[in-house]
Amino acid sequence: MSPVLAGVLQLLALVVALGLSYRPLGDHMAKVYSSEKHHRPEKWIYKAIGADPTVEMRWPAYLRGVLAFSAVSVLFLYLLQRVQGS
Repeated sequence: MSPVLAGVLQLLALVVALGLSYRPLGDHMAKVYSSEKHHRPEKWIYKAIGADPTVEMRWPAYLRGVLAFSAVSVLFLYLLQRVQGS
């Protein structure tokens, strides 16, 4: 089989797989993201970080969250680079 034919078949298989799965996955995601019900792990995370899921987040709180997440991510990547040689 030529590489071009293999690539075309792979692309066709991807398009068919996406075409068959977008409707059920989209419906599931719409149900999950629009639901008012919170599962147990979500409740634990909300309680651990002190968030109220029923209240909209204002921009100062959002800014603090983004900066905290970025700081933790930078520290994690720094530590990962430091221990990578060992």
